[in-house]
Amino acid sequence: MGRICLIVLSLALIFASCEAKDPSDVRMFSRTKILNQINKARSAGQHCGSKWYPAAGKLKYNDKLEAAAKVHSEDMFQSNLLSHKGTDNSYVDDRLLDQHYLWKACGENVAYGVLYEDEVVKAWIESEGHCVNIMNPKYTEMGAWITGLYWTLVLAQPDT
Repeated sequence: MGRICLIVLSLALIFASCEAKDPSDVRMFSRTKILNQINKARSAGQHCGSKWYPAAGKLKYNDKLEAAAKVHSEDMFQSNLLSHKGTDNSYVDDRLLDQHYLWKACGENVAYGVLYEDEVVKAWIESEGHCVNIMNPKYTEMGAWITGLYWTLVLAQPDT
């Protein structure tokens, strides 16, 4: 299956160059499946590293968060670079503002190297920083995207 590269915004930035796949490898994902996988993990509570995080509320899927995730996954695919920083020097908060999404809290998980929703959620749960992001009870909405093998998950609490 190849190397899996994962990073999380709350940790120090780690830049990993990963081999891009042919554009024909691009696949659509199921919004429902990834939302259900994330909500299943949140509802069970999780050990993120050595710390226990209790169950967190269900997330709703948000089109603006998906659009921000799509922009970033496509950018990572085109630049063949796994990073939270876009080639335009943007970060998740910038991408959310570009989508006219006002937030109180936001976070981002990225991953490379897995094809399916259950695989990427499993990898994120097994990674302490990604797990902490997923279990953050402040977040009430999410959006995700995959381009090639580059995944982006955007989590946020709207500023309403």
